[in-house]
Amino acid sequence: LHPQCSEGRGGVGGQEDGEQHPFLTDAWLVPLFFSLIMLVGLVGNSLVIYVISKHRQMRTATNFYIANLAATDITFLVCCVPFTATLYPPPWLDLWRLHVTVSTTPPDQVTVQATCITLTAMSGDRCYVTVYPLKSLRHRTPRVAMIVSVCIWIGSFILSIPIFLYQHIEEGYWYGPRQYCVDRFPSKTHERAYILYQFIAAYLLPVLTISFCYTLMVKRVGRPTVEPVDNNYQVNLLSERTISIRSKVSRMVVVIVLLFTVCWGPIQFFVLFQSFYPQYQPNYATYKIKTWANCMSYANSSVNPIIYGFMGASFQKSFRKTFPFLFKHRIRDNSTVSRTANAEIKFVAAEEGNNNNVVSGIE
Repeated sequence: LHPQCSEGRGGVGGQEDGEQHPFLTDAWLVPLFFSLIMLVGLVGNSLVIYVISKHRQMRTATNFYIANLAATDITFLVCCVPFTATLYPPPWLDLWRLHVTVSTTPPDQVTVQATCITLTAMSGDRCYVTVYPLKSLRHRTPRVAMIVSVCIWIGSFILSIPIFLYQHIEEGYWYGPRQYCVDRFPSKTHERAYILYQFIAAYLLPVLTISFCYTLMVKRVGRPTVEPVDNNYQVNLLSERTISIRSKVSRMVVVIVLLFTVCWGPIQFFVLFQSFYPQYQPNYATYKIKTWANCMSYANSSVNPIIYGFMGASFQKSFRKTFPFLFKHRIRDNSTVSRTANAEIKFVAAEEGNNNNVVSGIE
């Protein structure tokens, strides 16, 4: 998914020696944008992991998947984004140039695959707790989520093995001689087979699976999860609050999945088009499209913490506890609401006799 590996070589935007170099906007704008993505993404995702690990009540099954998603984003930002940024400036911009040849494709592929599978696991988890609320109380535990997360990384590495077999270092030209770590296949058929495999494994299959999960959830929406044994006011209030919390968490997961689909869709379809369209010819227009698509896909790694902040009530509360000096003016206003919520949670624990199962089931 590199910007210049196909368009950049052979002089797309490049010049022969002796010609005057033009001022390339993307030579500084794209690395600057990538720097902003790294800053926001690293800070935001690190805070997410810190908050989940610090507060015991945040260690739910859903939040373990969210922490795993944050870990994939951090790995992607550290291992891929800075090195890809060095491909844009011409070599004469020594401020940005790294005098080494780097390969970002293997970690890129592993982290993207891990992100896809994690989102699929999150959606399956939400589907399970919505369709089978009572069974989920027994089976949805942080320990299970942690085991699944470890298996996700192992599976992602295995699925990404093919890319390791076709990596080669080649000489290219981008305002001067440069070296690129590119994918070279024995034949066009092998290349198309791998591109199609990557598209299905890292995009299409997860999106279809997630869509199926949420179709089941939509059919379940509005139905009571458990019929109350009596018309007690507290029981009805608890049931309404439980449904509300589940709906909010599910909406947050939906937004995260939609953002992934929108952000990664352009580059996935572009690479598919680039490989399968017989009349495709690289030029500066396709280079700009691919650059924009790369920016979209990389930005996805920094937006998820923002979504948690705006849509995740439990994350908002935990952030306020972790950094009280930033929310002093809001603590008093929320004290009454917090006392009411705590009273309801205690009532749940008393009724069910197992606070951990109830909290895990609700979230």
